[in-house]
Amino acid sequence: MTNRETRHIKKIQPKLTFLKVKIENHPLFKDGLEFSLMSGARVTARTKDQLTNLSGKLWVTNLATIVGKNATGKTTILNTIAGILTLLFYDLSIEQTSLKNMLIGNNPIKITTFFYGSNEKLYKDEIVFKNNGADKKWIIDSEKIYQKEFKPQFTKKQILDFTGIKPILDRKELDEVAATILATNDSIFRVIIAKENYKTQTIIENIIFTNVNAIYYGESTVPTEILRFLDPTIDYLKVEQQRDEAGAIKLLYRLKFKNRDEEITATGFDVIQRFLSSGTSKGITLYGNVVSALKSGGIIFVDELENHFNHAIVRSFIEYFSDPKVNVNRATLIFSTHYHELLDDINRGDEIYITKRKDKIELQRYSSTDIRNDYKKSEVFESDLLGGTAPEYESYLRLKKQTKKVVEDKHE
Repeated sequence: MTNRETRHIKKIQPKLTFLKVKIENHPLFKDGLEFSLMSGARVTARTKDQLTNLSGKLWVTNLATIVGKNATGKTTILNTIAGILTLLFYDLSIEQTSLKNMLIGNNPIKITTFFYGSNEKLYKDEIVFKNNGADKKWIIDSEKIYQKEFKPQFTKKQILDFTGIKPILDRKELDEVAATILATNDSIFRVIIAKENYKTQTIIENIIFTNVNAIYYGESTVPTEILRFLDPTIDYLKVEQQRDEAGAIKLLYRLKFKNRDEEITATGFDVIQRFLSSGTSKGITLYGNVVSALKSGGIIFVDELENHFNHAIVRSFIEYFSDPKVNVNRATLIFSTHYHELLDDINRGDEIYITKRKDKIELQRYSSTDIRNDYKKSEVFESDLLGGTAPEYESYLRLKKQTKKVVEDKHE
């Protein structure tokens, strides 16, 4: 190869991949709550295509679900993880991320996040958030970043062991100029990203659409395939952007059904939603976000994936991330669900986290339990074998008694 040919070889940009997060001293969480995408079970020939091998023994799942009873903290966990990743990956302040509503209480909260760089480097970012007291605004009190070389012979335990490693960046030891420029609610992790020229995973938060019925799609024409999948009676749907006289952008919805000659047009979603089911609207939005994640190799967070969808539709979205022929860029889906029957469609126990709540929110990885593999995961959940996954029988009896009382009183 000549020098001229060598100069024309495009240098591959290294990628930064999220591995694990640990949350300490949060008033809602059991201290030391952890969420990890690193494989927590044996990598087998049957399931390895559903994982991504970063290097050596370092494998990560492309799918993770958080399942639990109502009010066990599923949404809170999703928002906290998405919030810390958005803070670290983008030039955003705390207030510009979902962390703004997740940091609560009066005591400092510590969040430690681990990453792998494809240039064979491992990182640990350790942030302590505190309430400044004056205006109840949360700021970053301290932040330390640790780095070490990844070695293919590392065991799983050695990968995230930073014992004896000194921080390469310490917020409290920045020079005077840098300290003056840096805002109290901004992370210094951007220094690492810029220095190593890392391509970070795109963070897509579909959580905001859990209880909001709206249509957002990246292109003007919604693909016919997703429309027919959600509602076979739809001929086409277009969402076009227009500017009014003041220059403000407005959306024009153009909808046509197969059995109608006329096209329905509207400039407001409140009109168009009269003709579409909630499942269709949410499905279009979710599909657009899923495609965005698959194209970029990012991470998409979805709360209550089953919301307004039947089992077949939910299963199809999950399969996109577990099928290597579709998920060629190794995107990641992290979602919560109440629909425990979905667990039987998930092959690996390390793709499942179970939330419980006594005094505080707890998170347990299914692969860390001693439940036999021949048990159906949905039955384990329903039968409360792990404790705290099914409604208490006493609560059921009390509710039934109260319902009977109300009904009887009504007819007196």
